[in-house]
Amino acid sequence: MVRMHALARNAWKVVRWGGAAGAVAAVAAMTPGTPVLGAAMHSVDVAIVAGKSAADGGFDFNGYQRGAMTVTVPTGWQVAVHFENVNVLAHSLIVVPSGTGQQAVPPTTPAFPGAMTKDLAAGLPKGTKQTLTFTASKAGAYEFVCGVPGHGVAGMWDKLVVSDAAKAPSVPPAGAAAVTAK
Repeated sequence: MVRMHALARNAWKVVRWGGAAGAVAAVAAMTPGTPVLGAAMHSVDVAIVAGKSAADGGFDFNGYQRGAMTVTVPTGWQVAVHFENVNVLAHSLIVVPSGTGQQAVPPTTPAFPGAMTKDLAAGLPKGTKQTLTFTASKAGAYEFVCGVPGHGVAGMWDKLVVSDAAKAPSVPPAGAAAVTAK
């Protein structure tokens, strides 16, 4: 309570001397989770290759399936997924809440705006590359799932964790995905 009074008193000083622009900045400074003006935006590039392993019939991301690969990113970071299909089967990618993608027909609405490839149900043909970009705005457990009907059930899904505690991106097992923080 004392802290809020001090913040309100400081906000009044800013309004008095800084006008409307100062008022907006003061209110934003008191609101938890508000980005600070001029703060650096953190981002991460993640390479995801569909159908990399012939051992599982090509139903994998980076050679991993059924949640064996976990990409963890800090909450609020911008994520650029560099998707490529190297398999003869058409594949796609969508980020969905954990447990919802392992259905015969996975959801068609991504967990985050922009977190899906085009032609989700039909998939992208061999050799196609697409970059999808989204902000990991809400902490939680999610999955990368192939949106082609039947592929998620066949094991074509891995994990995405958006974490308030993470300070940097990570991917176990080591070397499972090329990840570059910016």
